[in-house]
Amino acid sequence: MGKWTCWLLVLCLSPSTSFATQYFNQIGWLEPDSQLHRLLQYPAVVEGIYRNNSSQMIWFDLQQSSKLEFQLEVIHHASISPLFSRQLSYLQFYRKSNRWFEYDVLATDTLLLYLSYAESAKTKGNEWFFGKKMAYPLPLPPNSSLIATHRAIAQQSLGDLIERYTPDSAGYQYLIDTYLHLIKFQKLNTPLYAQVGIKSMGEKLTNRDVLLQRLEVVDVNIIDVRKDVTWFDSTLETAIKQFQRLHGLEEDGIIGPATIAWLNLPIEKRLSILAINAERIRYWPVQRETIIVVNVPSFEMKYWSAGEQVFESKVVVGRKARPTPVMNTKLDSLILNPTWNVPWKIMVEDIIPKVKEDIDYLTRQNIKIVPKWGSEDIVNPEEIDWENLRPSSFPYRMTQLSGNANALGLYKFNTPNRRAIYLHDTPSKGLFDETQRAFSSGCIRVENADLFAVTLLETQGLELEEDANSEESEPTPPIPNQAIPLKSRIPVHIIYQTAWYEEGNVHYREDIYRLDRFRYTKG
Repeated sequence: MGKWTCWLLVLCLSPSTSFATQYFNQIGWLEPDSQLHRLLQYPAVVEGIYRNNSSQMIWFDLQQSSKLEFQLEVIHHASISPLFSRQLSYLQFYRKSNRWFEYDVLATDTLLLYLSYAESAKTKGNEWFFGKKMAYPLPLPPNSSLIATHRAIAQQSLGDLIERYTPDSAGYQYLIDTYLHLIKFQKLNTPLYAQVGIKSMGEKLTNRDVLLQRLEVVDVNIIDVRKDVTWFDSTLETAIKQFQRLHGLEEDGIIGPATIAWLNLPIEKRLSILAINAERIRYWPVQRETIIVVNVPSFEMKYWSAGEQVFESKVVVGRKARPTPVMNTKLDSLILNPTWNVPWKIMVEDIIPKVKEDIDYLTRQNIKIVPKWGSEDIVNPEEIDWENLRPSSFPYRMTQLSGNANALGLYKFNTPNRRAIYLHDTPSKGLFDETQRAFSSGCIRVENADLFAVTLLETQGLELEEDANSEESEPTPPIPNQAIPLKSRIPVHIIYQTAWYEEGNVHYREDIYRLDRFRYTKG
């Protein structure tokens, strides 16, 4: 039996919680009534660690303990769990009070908690970062983590261990660097920017110096902005446009209510935004070999093939009442000239009320009523008592025929899933000109869907078949629901990042679904 296996066996057979904490009383580290006894999550395992380490202190290197405390601080700002906030608070208290034995034991226990969190976030991230708060206690970290912990203690390399359990991505590091940049502004008490009305280039500004301070907070380049004038000049307009771009606003260079709201966002809240989005990276896919990623708050989609980004487009996502879910699926085929089986909720809440007002709505929208989806029979809408109909008791289904007016447009990018969420074209092209594009019923509308279809097939070694009758005087109408299976399915990840790093700066977006449910202190 190997050394590490034996050590793990000892941990598994360690005494109960009450007996385990007696060990620290016996070696003189803790008093019997110490608050620490209540704080430990894994007392038996922690005892085993210290017994194996000859009852020696572990956290004598403050640089290593600082790395642990910093990770806890980020999790605290993300408001993922009050447990981490509590453990951090006690660690800081013990450190400031020079109660080093209590600090040491709690730090070791909290390290195991952090490793368990980091491992579990890979599968529990969707729940923790977008739904319920993290339930605790967390299970022990896996055996591989326990072995790594023992080795790190023996080699005095706990800092390296902590780094291995933080996301290994440039995006994460840039968010953390920006977080550290903002920390510097916390104690400066930067005043809020105020103005009367809307300001544009050429107008006088009474708080120009405050405006520049607020721009500097989010690392907008103000080096070239003139400091010797009090009016709104062209150099300031350039900086304002950069600020607007970073926050998903219209880049008009005009300081209006939306721009002011982002300028005056409390630093503590911005820290929380960075923290929760940094932690979400633990859950997102790291591979960019072949993948489609839709970021809902940014209203953007990117497609990587063979490690290169080959397509990018604006998207329309679900409105607040019908949000696009955070989920993973796979794209398996391209559907040309799709028909649309109207989802029950949309039929009941949207279409039937319109038909009650005007029965010709069905004809204009090219919608037929069928007994059930896939049926060849058609129900005559004139035979339905629309006036006395309760939408929820409607016994039929609706299908919109293919064509330019179809809600799915001319292309459906099929992603089979129980939620019926997929990517598709749209006849409502004008919505892509909007800055905020949350208008759909949950599915994702892709700008330039025709180009995306061609790119998709090309990367798969496929191509669209030419219409054999294209040169005839009366070409054959396109076949509805013509499916082109892909050679290999492409992972599709629908993510939710309200802050991310791109092209030299951190970008921020409105939390459209109110999923950034952190608490922060106004300041």
